[in-house]
Amino acid sequence: MSPQSRYPPLVWDLFVQAPLAGGPANPAGWFQGEATEPLSGTRVRVYLAVADGCVRDLRYQVRGCPYTVAAAAIVATRWLGQRTCAVSIEPRRLLSELTAPIAKLGRMLVVEDAYRRALQAAGQTA
Repeated sequence: MSPQSRYPPLVWDLFVQAPLAGGPANPAGWFQGEATEPLSGTRVRVYLAVADGCVRDLRYQVRGCPYTVAAAAIVATRWLGQRTCAVSIEPRRLLSELTAPIAKLGRMLVVEDAYRRALQAAGQTA
């Protein structure tokens, strides 16, 4: 059984492509949020560049399973270019979209926490 066959196609595609993954080339002017789950070793770090109340750029780094990377990627692509007052994360919706097992809900919560903390660091509400 290949690793790819253990995951839904959307999860595997987002894991492999990882749109917007990585840190900013120059972190000056970026706001950062991070969340971890020590038992699994999951860590999500989010970088936001905010201007005029909009997410102008966004990057993320994930240490975790393909579901965690996919969730971070979905949120990143949805938030990019949006007004900060309009962005949101719904962990159970992410779980459903990714057809992830309920055991992965904790990973979705780590993604949510990292994005919320980045918004808070930027002085925006989450």
